[in-house]
Amino acid sequence: MKNHNTSFHRPFISALALLGAISLASLPAQARDLPEIQDDVFQVANSGAYPPFSYVDTAGNLIGFDVDIAEALADKMGVEVNIQTSPWNGIVAALAGGRFDACICSMSVTEEREKAVDFTDPYYRSGLSIWVREETDDVSSIDDFEGKRVGSTLGETGNQWATENAEGRWRNQTFQGLPDMLNGLTTGRVDVMIADDIPVYVAIGEGDIAIKQIDVGELPSWPAAIAIQKNTPQLKAALNTALTEIREDGTYQAIVDKWIGEGVEFN
Repeated sequence: MKNHNTSFHRPFISALALLGAISLASLPAQARDLPEIQDDVFQVANSGAYPPFSYVDTAGNLIGFDVDIAEALADKMGVEVNIQTSPWNGIVAALAGGRFDACICSMSVTEEREKAVDFTDPYYRSGLSIWVREETDDVSSIDDFEGKRVGSTLGETGNQWATENAEGRWRNQTFQGLPDMLNGLTTGRVDVMIADDIPVYVAIGEGDIAIKQIDVGELPSWPAAIAIQKNTPQLKAALNTALTEIREDGTYQAIVDKWIGEGVEFN
């Protein structure tokens, strides 16, 4: 793929899911800190629908950038890890409720999420980007969204942005993940797509997808970090130490090169 040294994204959650997450977060007895995890298995979640960060291959294996990051961190921490998929729009509630110990899933740090979960140090920054079909010639600014069908992934920050800024000017349509949304754009179910830029660059590099990015000016960006249950200070410290170690020994950049593209650096 091309060398795109650019920022990209990850997600907000719906108001309903957030309220559930905050309610579940009030149950501290369910939070497992590092000693409990060391005696058992480190339970990690991601969506499994966000290539190249996490997705299921043709053999049914969960693979991707975040999967390799989770395994590398677990190795540094000396714990066994079990990585599972969970629907994105409910993943914070599942984490806060004790189903998982962490979400290593390219999750953007937002004020809404910080009410329900804690975050480690960031491991890259993410932002939003706008995409249309290659033949589209009537979209060059946000004003041109008027009357259009705008696609976004349910529960992501792109969905939040599209919902908050529509003001009746365009119709929002949600999808369960990037592959479904790309199909929705290329087949004409939506006219505009709001997505993370790097995953789309990778998708374009791997297949013939007739879409193009539109520069509509500055869009929001956020640091992406590992989400963990509240009241787990030892786990947070161990993850931050492990993140530092994989950066310093080259493991992190090797994973970036494998999944994103050689020469791309995440800051």
